[in-house]
Amino acid sequence: MLVRRLIVLGLALISLTAAAQPALAQQPTAPPPTPADEPTDPKYTLTAGYQYLYDSSWKEHLKFGFMVSLSRRISPTMAIVGEAGGSHGEYGTTGFTIQRYAFLGGLRLLAGEGEVRPFFQVLAGYSPQGGDVGIANGLAIQPGGGADLTVNEWLLVRAQGDYRFVREDGQNYNMYRITAGVVWSFGK
Repeated sequence: MLVRRLIVLGLALISLTAAAQPALAQQPTAPPPTPADEPTDPKYTLTAGYQYLYDSSWKEHLKFGFMVSLSRRISPTMAIVGEAGGSHGEYGTTGFTIQRYAFLGGLRLLAGEGEVRPFFQVLAGYSPQGGDVGIANGLAIQPGGGADLTVNEWLLVRAQGDYRFVREDGQNYNMYRITAGVVWSFGK
């Protein structure tokens, strides 16, 4: 009778162990990443827009301008930037045209995510001048900043202001620039 009880007890333990093993094997695991968990910052941005420039070398407001820039994010808070732009106007009432261009590159510091994304940048490069007033070439340094306002995941609107220091023909000139443009984000 003792043997029979030991066999029944052994079979009960075996059946309980067999029934418990599938529950033990189902350990909780982390869910797979969802699209919201993936990085949302674009790798590249392309900007095109309007620029207004005050040119202190002629003491004139150049109201007709354009700018194009391309940036590549190299860290969550930093991007490298290349920019080209031009402004046109007239010298007083003489009818002589003034053309001021800039080909710049540098770093942009990005601050924040969300609907409004402020930034600060420092660019340096080449600034040629042309038109009826003559030709001159200079070196430029342009610190500035602005903010991007999100329209959707790939389109933003930008407002920006910059100070431009130009060294041209042995003279120093201080200029300021205001831009507004559209930013396309791509390369997530």
